[in-house]
Amino acid sequence: MRHYIYFLTLFIGVNSWAQFGSISSQYCIGATFIDYPIKEALLDNGNRILLLASNSPIAGNKTENCRGDYDFWVLCLDPNDQIIWQRTIGGSENDSPSNLLITEDQSIFLSGITLSPQSFEQTNVPFGSWDAWLIKMNINGDILWDKVYGGFASDSFTQLIELPSGNILAFGTSASGMTGNKTSSNFGADDLWCLKLDQDGSILMDKSIGGSEFDDRPLIIQTALNRIKLVAESWSDISGLKTEPSFGYSDIWVLDLDTNCNILQQKTIGGSKEDFPTDLIWSGGKLLILAQSKSDISGLKNENNYGLFDNWILKIDTDLNIIQQKTIGSNLQEYGGQFIEIPNGNICVAVNSNSDANQYMTESSLGSFDIWLYTLNSNFNVLADKTINTPQDEALTYLSLSSNLSDIQLLAATEAGDSHDKTCPTNGAIDLWGLTLNSTLEVNDIQTSLSIKVYPNPTSNFITIANNNAEQLLSIDLLDYAGKRLKSFDPTSTSLSLAGFSPGIYLLQMTTAGGQFCERIRLE
Repeated sequence: MRHYIYFLTLFIGVNSWAQFGSISSQYCIGATFIDYPIKEALLDNGNRILLLASNSPIAGNKTENCRGDYDFWVLCLDPNDQIIWQRTIGGSENDSPSNLLITEDQSIFLSGITLSPQSFEQTNVPFGSWDAWLIKMNINGDILWDKVYGGFASDSFTQLIELPSGNILAFGTSASGMTGNKTSSNFGADDLWCLKLDQDGSILMDKSIGGSEFDDRPLIIQTALNRIKLVAESWSDISGLKTEPSFGYSDIWVLDLDTNCNILQQKTIGGSKEDFPTDLIWSGGKLLILAQSKSDISGLKNENNYGLFDNWILKIDTDLNIIQQKTIGSNLQEYGGQFIEIPNGNICVAVNSNSDANQYMTESSLGSFDIWLYTLNSNFNVLADKTINTPQDEALTYLSLSSNLSDIQLLAATEAGDSHDKTCPTNGAIDLWGLTLNSTLEVNDIQTSLSIKVYPNPTSNFITIANNNAEQLLSIDLLDYAGKRLKSFDPTSTSLSLAGFSPGIYLLQMTTAGGQFCERIRLE
């Protein structure tokens, strides 16, 4: 095996995108009626799993009839966006997918809710009105098992993560008391519900987290070996497990949990109206929250809104205090946002917007709602923006970084045919629209003299870091090339073990006081 030494240069100072690139590729998938994309995830073999909600019969790209009202539609695509296999999964009533997880052993977990009795792929006796539904599949599309979770009322799963132990943490909401297979009490109208499951779906622990009113929209991210950040929308005042008063109608509730879902610390963040989270990033030991806000200056919010709903971006320290915030929007609505961190440390944000141009947005909305992308530097200054549109409605559903770490990939739901930015024809009422934007990560940089050696590369089991200038490393993280954090290392370590990871391309991300930089690592 040949071994190489990579000399890395840290870039700081002017770290701006030259521009958003053009749409380099796009594809559409759909059938007769509504086929609404939820999420995609990458397999180690380079193929992708797509999850959609569908009520379409056999037509267009769909090869199986709908089971009931809405079903799960799962597809495996190759790197050229061609369908390898597909499955329609559902019962005789309404089934709604919410999330998709591919685990370290390449198992596929699908989560959602079901109203169906035992029928078709739903093999369980239901507990209540809506039950949380979890399905495990292999990479060939075979269902290994499906299970329902809940009590007498409505229960759901919306978030899934795999723990280092191989167990699964599932988060959702629950209106049920201790009935069915739910063993924790209910605090309010809807609680946040955390379950730890083994690989066979057996419940190891469940816990309700909430106040006296509605607590929902949970988002989770693993920040350390045994630590989870849970961020949710809360309508509750001090009550139940909530220890701080509310600021407005709904607030952002930030919780630091262990992996048994015990609360270690918590914080309520909001203004006088409605504020709720839509996405999370963990970066350099800080939590970034992308929120949707209706509040003007009030509570903990320090800027007025520009329209009805704006983006509210927050940086939170380890004590859950706000250390930086920014309100970004225009005259109408920006909603349903997601964001990703890119290798130069900037942030790409994508939201749905029906607003007109202003100091942040360079192009007014064309349809009822368009997709608006913009990038932020570390000071939350907008560096560039781009609007993707047709004369009809588009809705962003998923944002990710490409495998080459230089392109932005989007999943959207669209009503449009072949018009304006969309070049693929429509199949039904609403289709999946997948897009790749090229050359989006061009940067103009100022270099420092920092030089770091990372070797051997390629490697079979370890990486050595030689820091010639003794610049203090604040964090070292191993990411997959979709940007998912896989492991955090002690930043003082000089030898990093990669034992247990499958062969492939990874990203080593290092943070200093001056900024972040990354290097591709090939594990053989």
